Amino acid sequence: MQEFSFSTFPELSTERLTLRQLTFDDVKPIFRLRSNKEINELITRETPKNLNEAEAFIDTCLNEFVNENRIFWGLELNSTKQLIGSIALHRIDLENNFAEVGYEVNPDYQDEGYMSEAMSKVLDFGITSMNLQKLEAFTHQNNTASIALLEKYLFVLQPERKDENIEDNRIYKFGS
Repeated sequence: MQEFSFSTFPELSTERLTLRQLTFDDVKPIFRLRSNKEINELITRETPKNLNEAEAFIDTCLNEFVNENRIFWGLELNSTKQLIGSIALHRIDLENNFAEVGYEVNPDYQDEGYMSEAMSKVLDFGITSMNLQKLEAFTHQNNTASIALLEKYLFVLQPERKDENIEDNRIYKFGS
C-alpha cells in the first residue's frame, strides 16, 4: 500500500461498506446520526439543532481534512448507498505517528458487525499507509459495545489517565 498524503481523500471499502468523504448531500443523514438521542446518551458533544448546523459540521470535517487534522469517513452501505454511521481519525499528528479514533453507528444497524468492519479497515489504513504507531479512543464507561470493539482491536484501558472534559469517559490506547 502506498504512503498516505492529504492531497486525496482516502476512500476505503469493506465487504459491506464504503468509507467515504462526506458531501453536502449528506446533511440529512448526518443530522439524523448526530442528533440521535440513543447515540448521544453515551457521547457528550454539541448536537446539531437543525440542518444548517449539520451542514456546518460537514464543512468543518472537510476543512479539517484540508488542514491535515482529521479524516472523517461516512459509512455507506454498499447495498443501498445509505449512510449509517461514521468513523474518524482526529487530532492527527503524523510527526508523532498519533491519531485519535472516534465512531458512531445508527442504532438500527448496531450489533451487525459494521463498526468492526470499519475499525479493521481504518486501523489497517492508519498503521500501513499513515505509519501511525499510537491511537487513542475516548469512550463512555457504560458503552459496553464500544469497549468490546476497542478491546477486540487490542486497545488497552489507561486507568491512570482521565478525560479532563468528560468525567464518565475512559481512555483506551493502541500501540506504543
